[in-house]
Amino acid sequence: MLIAPVTLPITRSAFAAALRTGHGRVAQQIEQQGCSGFEDLIIEACLTCLAHDPQVEAERAPWLFSIIERAQLQEMVFEAIKAKGLAPSCEDRHDLNQRSALLKALAVAGMDNAKTLLYASLARMPDTADVIAADDIVTLDGVEGLIHVARQLGQWLQADADFWVDETLYGQFAAAPGAEQGLALLARAAASDADIARYLAEVRKTRESVTGCTPDASLAAYTASDIVAHLHNKPADPCHWFRGWGAQASGDQREAIFMALMKTEQPEHAKRLFKCFAKTGAPRFEQRLLRWVDQPDKSLRWAAVTALATVKHPELRKTAKHLMAGGDITNGIALLVKNFVEGDFSTCLEQLARLENPDELHRAVGQLLRLCEANPGNQALDCLLYVYEHSPCSTCRKQAVKALIDTNTAPGWLLLEAAFDVDPDTRALVAPER
Repeated sequence: MLIAPVTLPITRSAFAAALRTGHGRVAQQIEQQGCSGFEDLIIEACLTCLAHDPQVEAERAPWLFSIIERAQLQEMVFEAIKAKGLAPSCEDRHDLNQRSALLKALAVAGMDNAKTLLYASLARMPDTADVIAADDIVTLDGVEGLIHVARQLGQWLQADADFWVDETLYGQFAAAPGAEQGLALLARAAASDADIARYLAEVRKTRESVTGCTPDASLAAYTASDIVAHLHNKPADPCHWFRGWGAQASGDQREAIFMALMKTEQPEHAKRLFKCFAKTGAPRFEQRLLRWVDQPDKSLRWAAVTALATVKHPELRKTAKHLMAGGDITNGIALLVKNFVEGDFSTCLEQLARLENPDELHRAVGQLLRLCEANPGNQALDCLLYVYEHSPCSTCRKQAVKALIDTNTAPGWLLLEAAFDVDPDTRALVAPER
């Protein structure tokens, strides 16, 4: 499955797809062919965060602003954001944060009405403590912005007993070079402004509560017997902390858990015991463990595969092929990482072509990258190019570009396009000075 270089001009649908994924061909199209007929797509991408996983991927606003500047759509984007209104209502927090960041960028570029709208956008998300535009206002105007935001936060604290603030905003400002003078101005403002004083008092209270917290007992203090007893005594606990315990536990303690895992007949117990090996992997292969790999409970299946994926064994290779043939491509690829033979990359590509759901594709691509990393070289080229072209996630694309560069297999067209990618780390990978 060869990935061909993109030929400009690209179609409207290809442009829309590239806006969604953040491929550099968006900027290449505008620079070389213009954006006539695509303006509405750019504006919509500014209003709605199209990132597949906004919590993991790089912030999109800086890249979008560069697109806006290239296309000379600053006024149209501003009017579109303004037309959306200021009340958060039930809109997605990521959409609102992106619009706020774009208003900040427009204000930095000299658009005064963008600054006015940014300040007016300071708002709470309904039924949460999330606040829109606070960071961008402070970044734009420093202590002047912080005073404005602190006053509004103080008013919300007064009006709503369930509202709370943490120290993040204050802490980020305080950590900036030369912040002492700004903090002194904020303290001075608090002396005559009850709302700002209320905000600062809440920040101090948050800091004291964090500082005064008694740390949890060291995970290392738990024995394997404690872990097994916890399973029985706390059946509702998902036991995510077992992952940390397994990473710290001695080999003997993990072996005791492994024996408990071998004996259990209860799926819920197995699912939680497998977590003890999430970071270290299972110590060895045991045939009895394969019964958990083909379970209808997806979380149990994934816990079992994660623990067994570090083990090399012919039966695991057979299981990988069985899973992939049955449509469980992600878990199948995961089990191939340590059980790879020549020709597996082609098999994986054939299976990936069956995936249409972006979330399923994203999960499978993550395991494909692990397979490529464990087996680098020319054989991995087509798989890495597939990830570059088809992953819905820009972070996965960045990993593919790095792997291609590290193995000196990146085609020239890809390096040119990656220089305009949405992710600044991807752009840095292909920067001339690297």
